[in-house]
Amino acid sequence: GHGQWHPLEVCLVDRSLELVVERSSVRQSRQRVGSRVLAQLPALRAALAHLGVPPDDLERAAARVQQALSNSLADARGRWLLDAQHREARSEYALTAWIHGRAQNVIIDRTFVDEHDRRWIVDYKTSTHEGGGLDVFLAREQQRYRAQLENYAQLLALLDNRPIRLGLYFPLLQGWREWDAAR
Repeated sequence: GHGQWHPLEVCLVDRSLELVVERSSVRQSRQRVGSRVLAQLPALRAALAHLGVPPDDLERAAARVQQALSNSLADARGRWLLDAQHREARSEYALTAWIHGRAQNVIIDRTFVDEHDRRWIVDYKTSTHEGGGLDVFLAREQQRYRAQLENYAQLLALLDNRPIRLGLYFPLLQGWREWDAAR
C-alpha cells in the first residue's frame, strides 16, 4: 500500500532511515544530516540497482528515496519516529500469526514504546499529493489504512498488553495521522 512506489524503494527508505539514525544522534544539525543524505545518493542508486530496480528507473527512484530521507530528518515528527532512544524499537518488524483460520504474515514499518509506556505502530506511506486539501487527503488515507493498522495492533496486543497508538507518516508530505487502537 505504498502508492506508486516500488516496494523495494519503500524498503530502502525504511532501511536508509534506520542507518542514518543508527549512525548519528538524530539531534544533529539539519545541515549536517542533509549533506549526509546527499552524500548517500550513489549508494542509494547502487542499493536500488542491487534490489532489482530497472536501470531506467534508478535516477528517479534514488531521488525519491533521498527526498523521503531528507524530509523525515528535517521534520521533528520524522526525527521522533526514528529516535534510536525509544525502547523496544524495531523497523521492518516481521510477524506471523494465525488469524481467522489462516497464517498471516505482516511487516510493521516501525514500532516502539514511548516515554508514557505506550506501544506505537507506525506505517510509512510514500504517497505524494498534488494541489490543495492536504488535510482531506490525509483523512482519506487514514480511513484507507485504518483496518490494516488495527490488524497490526491486534497482533501486537497478543504479545504486549500496553495501550497501543497507531500512526501513519508521510515523509514526502511531512504528513502525520495518529489514533488509539480499538480495544
